[in-house]
Amino acid sequence: MNRVAIVLCDDLGRRISSQYATYETLYADFLRLGSGNDLDIEIFRAHEGNLPGDISSFDTMIIGGSRAGVDEPHEWIPPLLSMIRTSIDHQVATWGICFGHQAIAAALGAEVAKSSDGWNLAAQTYEFCENASALAADPLRLIAFHHDQVQSVPEGTSCYLTSTGCEIAGLIGDNLMTMQPHPEFTPEVTTAILEASRGSVIPDSNIDDALTRLGGRFSSAAASELFWSSVHAAL
Repeated sequence: MNRVAIVLCDDLGRRISSQYATYETLYADFLRLGSGNDLDIEIFRAHEGNLPGDISSFDTMIIGGSRAGVDEPHEWIPPLLSMIRTSIDHQVATWGICFGHQAIAAALGAEVAKSSDGWNLAAQTYEFCENASALAADPLRLIAFHHDQVQSVPEGTSCYLTSTGCEIAGLIGDNLMTMQPHPEFTPEVTTAILEASRGSVIPDSNIDDALTRLGGRFSSAAASELFWSSVHAAL
């Protein structure tokens, strides 16, 4: 039995959650795609000030996505970054997705900033870096939904995943692995989020383009297997 803490950093909104799935369900389903063990999952909401107390009681900690940026002045972000450092220090397998990828990088001293190329949305192809050829052979096709990106590789980690729109798309190190895309997102949920984002900071033209690139097969199962195979691994 693997004890997993899913640390949410946002919610999808009542309409999307009721029509499709809650964020916690999406993450739990994603984790189970590649897990060969039973999972004992506990949910925490960092954006509501709820973080795990006894971090060492968990085997795995996964930090989820968020509309927030790691450099925004939210009271909940500094405690989250501190918890990430404690999790890694306690040799808990610490994983990050999208905002979680950025938060782990920031907690370890890396720079995170908005991409000069704008939003990165919908289906993207992610290649494995040359130093990560042992992790997998085939590229991953996954859903992206971000403007901020990790701009530098923190000490003690390596970049293992990259794409045309995001150079540092994944980090790996002792007890940690991160991924900028959203392997837990389905095309249906992504479509709903994009449609709900009209009239906001994302230009409608970007949303229209992204909606045309949500067909085909995605590599969610391969991404889940990658996370589980990386426990306590480092390049």
